[in-house]
Amino acid sequence: MATGQLFSRTTQALFYNYKQLPVQRMLDFDFLCRRETPSVAAIINPGSEGFKKLFFGQEEIAIPVHSTVEAACAAHPTADVFINFASSRSAFASSMSALKQPTIRVVAIIAEGVPESETKQLIAYAKTNNKVIIGPATVGGIQAGAFKIGDTAGTTDNIIQCKLYRPGSVGFVSKSVSHFHL
Repeated sequence: MATGQLFSRTTQALFYNYKQLPVQRMLDFDFLCRRETPSVAAIINPGSEGFKKLFFGQEEIAIPVHSTVEAACAAHPTADVFINFASSRSAFASSMSALKQPTIRVVAIIAEGVPESETKQLIAYAKTNNKVIIGPATVGGIQAGAFKIGDTAGTTDNIIQCKLYRPGSVGFVSKSVSHFHL
């Protein structure tokens, strides 16, 4: 799997551990890219169920909230990216849970401080099962004009100035010294 093929204009993600600003920035990027559907299929927030109101352009939308990885994957089988905003204490368990789901092919781990032994276990499992790990300690990634992970590329103004909302030659950008494993 080449890096340029990781994401497309139809890629959808499950967002673990709700953080309003990164989710909204993903939706703002989607709108600028003129995606027909938002890239955030659902939010996983342990202990919560329901919906979170966010914006897709000028339109207020309701993003489903599930309490478990398994429930979210079952309800949104086309979502194949798992964006993990868990703390370093729980990033391993939630990432491994996502990797074990047949619908998930990419796991992006934002948390810093994930122990090296746990990171090695995640990488080994991902390699054995033909999945991709981005991170831990990643700032995210972006496929110009198609898909963005979390807070990568900053504000909407920055995305517009850098013209990241249109297809281009940059497939992945990260200032983190994290892992990226295919």
